[in-house]
Amino acid sequence: MRLFLFAAVAACLSCAAAALAADKTVHDREHGFSLTYPEEWASETAFDNTIRLKIKSGEGGLTCRVSENAYDPTAPDNPPDVKAFMEEDWQVSNWQTMVGVAYQSAAFRKDRLAHFPDGYPVRIADMDFHYADENVSFYGHSRIALTLRRSHYGFVDCGVAGDNSEEVERKWAPFADEAEKIVSSFVLDAD
Repeated sequence: MRLFLFAAVAACLSCAAAALAADKTVHDREHGFSLTYPEEWASETAFDNTIRLKIKSGEGGLTCRVSENAYDPTAPDNPPDVKAFMEEDWQVSNWQTMVGVAYQSAAFRKDRLAHFPDGYPVRIADMDFHYADENVSFYGHSRIALTLRRSHYGFVDCGVAGDNSEEVERKWAPFADEAEKIVSSFVLDAD
């Protein structure tokens, strides 16, 4: 009888833990992307004209943003074969051109090639950055997944911010695995 009671309690505790750790998958059909994140996180949609979803683990925690927008492969300086660009022609300096221009300074590392479930390429990297304008200045660290499809591009950026790089490093450590899980769940739909 004791063994049965112990097994029942253990089963209840593991079910409760699984329920607390439940994930939510959002599939935004209008903007053509999917993302999975912890269900208890706060989310906002229609954030602005390019940020389609914003999720937060809590105040001062991890914040993730999904961006999606139109892409014209026929425009000057845009690669016409985006799949080959992502898989074969990609250079780490492309991160600066495509993402880093929004920051006063940005450094990219751990660049790697991954693939969506349909085999389409996506680039993933870590970014250390500093943002400053006349009203605000902060440092941050993010993990980013970026891809280009024929007529649209998209990325997810999961990061933390702080007053200096040491604070950012301290804040990032407990979220690194969660950020990787969320970033790796990002899928940009085919056209």
